Amino acid sequence: MHARPFPIPAPSRPLFWIIALPAVLVALVSWRVFVLPMAAVMPEMGGYVGAQPIGVWGHVIFGPVALALAPLQLWTGFRSRHPRLHRWSGRIYGLSILLGAISAISLLPVSIASPFARAGFGTLAVLWVATTAIGIAAARRGDFARHKLWMLRSVALTWAAVSLRLIMAPLMAAGWTVAETYELTAW
Repeated sequence: MHARPFPIPAPSRPLFWIIALPAVLVALVSWRVFVLPMAAVMPEMGGYVGAQPIGVWGHVIFGPVALALAPLQLWTGFRSRHPRLHRWSGRIYGLSILLGAISAISLLPVSIASPFARAGFGTLAVLWVATTAIGIAAARRGDFARHKLWMLRSVALTWAAVSLRLIMAPLMAAGWTVAETYELTAW
């Protein structure tokens, strides 16, 4: 028999915005590749286009979709007033995670990251899919307390895209290369 998960309160309004705004901003900034050359705005990713174009574009498209939808999934008012839209946006969120994670894993063999960092990114991709799948399975069984717990874990892993950038920026300003920052940001 499983122990009941502890009750998880909805995030306060300030906490919600602290989570939501950076997530949506990073998603929007990631999509700049649709208006500017990838080689100019994401030179590291641009270097992978020749070797793994589907992986690059899958990562650049679907990772930000999941990141942009994550706050919507957390928004209590949206869930309660629009349960059908919550379910549909959740399906898109889950599918985006699956496609984004598969794309990320496909990039590991051509990555500039060290084996240690690649292991971190690979672990993140696997856990990203696993937590989301467990959360979706709980919802399908009607266990919404467990669904909420696992989807919060999924959102935390989705938010890694934000925390990675928050860690990378000062390190790169201090002279680190992208590959060197991956030693910390991958884990």
